Amino acid sequence: MKEKERSRLRARATLVFWAFFLIAGLLVARLYFVQLREGRALASAAVDQHRATFDVSGRRGSILDRFGAVFASTSPAVQVFAQPDEVRDPRAQAEYLAPLLHQKPASLERKLREKTTFVYLARMQPQALGRRIERLRLPGIGTAEEPTGLRVDPQGRIGSTIIGFTGIDNQGLAGIEYAFEHVLAGRSGQVIEETDSQLRPLPFGRRTIAAPLTGDTVVLTIDRSLQLAAEDELAKTVNTYGARSACAIVMRAATGEILALANWPNYDPNHYTASPVDAYRNRAITDPYEPGSTFKLVTATAAIDSGLVSLDDSFPAVNMIDIGGYRIFNADDGLMTSGHARETLSDIVTFSHNVGAAEVALHVGKRTMGEYIRRFGLAQETGVDLPGESPGIIDSPDQWFGSREATIAFGQGVSVTALSLARAYASIANGGLLMRPLIVREIRDASGAVVTRYHPDIVRRVMRPQTAAALLAMLRRVVAVGTGTNAAIAGYAVAGKTGTAQIVESGHYEPGEYVASFIGIVPADKPGYVVFIDVGRPRGAYYGGIVAAPAFRELARRVLMREGVAPRHAAGTFEAAVGDVAARPSEATRSSEAHAAAQGNTTLQRP
Repeated sequence: MKEKERSRLRARATLVFWAFFLIAGLLVARLYFVQLREGRALASAAVDQHRATFDVSGRRGSILDRFGAVFASTSPAVQVFAQPDEVRDPRAQAEYLAPLLHQKPASLERKLREKTTFVYLARMQPQALGRRIERLRLPGIGTAEEPTGLRVDPQGRIGSTIIGFTGIDNQGLAGIEYAFEHVLAGRSGQVIEETDSQLRPLPFGRRTIAAPLTGDTVVLTIDRSLQLAAEDELAKTVNTYGARSACAIVMRAATGEILALANWPNYDPNHYTASPVDAYRNRAITDPYEPGSTFKLVTATAAIDSGLVSLDDSFPAVNMIDIGGYRIFNADDGLMTSGHARETLSDIVTFSHNVGAAEVALHVGKRTMGEYIRRFGLAQETGVDLPGESPGIIDSPDQWFGSREATIAFGQGVSVTALSLARAYASIANGGLLMRPLIVREIRDASGAVVTRYHPDIVRRVMRPQTAAALLAMLRRVVAVGTGTNAAIAGYAVAGKTGTAQIVESGHYEPGEYVASFIGIVPADKPGYVVFIDVGRPRGAYYGGIVAAPAFRELARRVLMREGVAPRHAAGTFEAAVGDVAARPSEATRSSEAHAAAQGNTTLQRP
């Protein structure tokens, strides 16, 4: 029995030994696996469990005018949040916060009662407001720094349709803010630090910082002072004539630089949601319109530059013409452009004779007219660095049936943008070169170093310099004795053209609805600047020579003063005008209203 008991105990001991031996072997194997084979990976995973990574947004770059005036910049900001389960009195706390956050108490109370652990009450608030809220010590209410900061537009409405605005996360949504998002947006950095299980930093833990990069600064060609002047003149004109919309452009003719581009209505980018979406549009590039008589210079360019019409050629001075089954009339003021039986191209432009322009176009031919429309780039986008640009709406010449060729000659049946037309007149002013409009002057990095500089860009030659000189002389005559006398500026030579065009809606001309415009070149004896004004749906008067020309005069005067161009001679004096003005005393003594009426819209009727 004893021997049997000993055998049993020996067997148990052996079993226990080998069991422990096996367990020890497994532990050794596991230890080898953990420590040697996968030690580094597991150590790294362990570190990751106690390490948090936080993105740090880079600050957005600024937008400046050509002289450094700030249009948009980024300031520190806070977000206001609530932890509803910690809020003790939702109604009372909502009453406290409502006036500070400019929200309704009922709306805030609903947020404070939500069944959630976290809810935003407001984003992108000034730091000063955050400090006020913190001092209230309201249970469950807190603030935190906004990682991207608050976008601030210190100029308010000035230049708003150029600058655009940003969204809640500081992403560009319109204007330069949108077009140059890739330049303005900063690059995010990272903070990596050791934390406990609650993601709280360890006191002596390791911390690694990859600093964020501030976005680049966009410097515009815009002059803030001229931008303000343009918007002032638009506001005055809109208020005087009860107009629905307006735009103004100031362009340096030799380079294509845009010194001002204003639209009415506009908006405040700091509070853009308070304005209707319609106010966001940059109408100068997004809204093609029928230009009316300002388009006659395209017809005149085609006629002279092609050699098909000379400055001495004349056309019948009639008040009505039958073309393609339609009768085209001049303005129904009972006045002809002269008492003469025939008139030159200069007379047609000076007194905005629509029938004469139609006769010129028919003589030139649709192929040549189409070629010069192409050269001016009026059917294409200009290539300006702004979003939403529309091309013109101009059919190819093989689609010009019936009276189309004749009506296109005076800007009816075609649509162009304000900027494309301003660029066309700049080519007249600079001797015949079509320039790409420039809205951005340069890009600078965060240190102020220039990264990219934008240089004048010649697209093509539109006309010979001699043609441009002849057209400029015609435009000077328009202001001296023609339909543009209200645009004259004392002490300066001025060239320009009036336009009055009926508005097209749903394929039909709206009775009584017009766009009045004036586009001019100053100083005309040494062309430097193109100034464009158009006014949509004015009430009362609607001729370009009455509504838009005075606004042009005031804006052009401010441009010349700002640019340091001194007056040289008395108003109304000009040299080398095309045609014999003295031979037409009755025309030169007409009132400005009669001149304006002479350039009114054509009446198109079936016989």
